[in-house]
Amino acid sequence: MTAYQNCEVSEVMQVTLPSGVAGAGYGFSIRSENKRPLVTPSFGTREDAEQARAEVVNAVEKAIEVTLQG
Repeated sequence: MTAYQNCEVSEVMQVTLPSGVAGAGYGFSIRSENKRPLVTPSFGTREDAEQARAEVVNAVEKAIEVTLQG
């Protein structure tokens, strides 16, 4: 397991969806203190990505650390 402190959340951006999924995708990254992307969730609409980002920002700001499992 790897743990990170002082993570941040990027702005919403256009992302590539998995093959077989139609349309443009949107997402954001949770990044380490060194700006390295740790995880990038993808959504079918910008609105869904913006809503999820707002919730994740709140959680990441309150987190003592972010730990990657596996």
